[in-house]
Amino acid sequence: MFMMQLCKGARHLEVQIVGDEHGNAVAINGRDCSTQRRFQKIFEEGPPIVAKPDTFKRMEKAAQRLTQSIGYTGAGTVEYLYNEELDEFYFLELNPRLQVCSSWPPVFTPEHPHYMTT
Repeated sequence: MFMMQLCKGARHLEVQIVGDEHGNAVAINGRDCSTQRRFQKIFEEGPPIVAKPDTFKRMEKAAQRLTQSIGYTGAGTVEYLYNEELDEFYFLELNPRLQVCSSWPPVFTPEHPHYMTT
């Protein structure tokens, strides 16, 4: 049996994550994928501005903890249902891949907090 809370006007927010074989994980980016038709995303807005910055930071930390707790390796997407009225988020799923329209370029700029050097 599944129990669900009614979330009027809920949003579909996602966090991109990467985990390695040493138990490290990083949340790299996020986006709002709420605009859908027949359960298919029409467009994605990144970064997601509907959630408060501290709330989205909690979402990123939760995605990192999930990634680490299951020993996930590789890149993936953690999806949440976000209730703006209550400023709460609920786990939907972890996809073991990046979504097709991932917005990765900000990861490789010095302005991004997770700037990666080679």
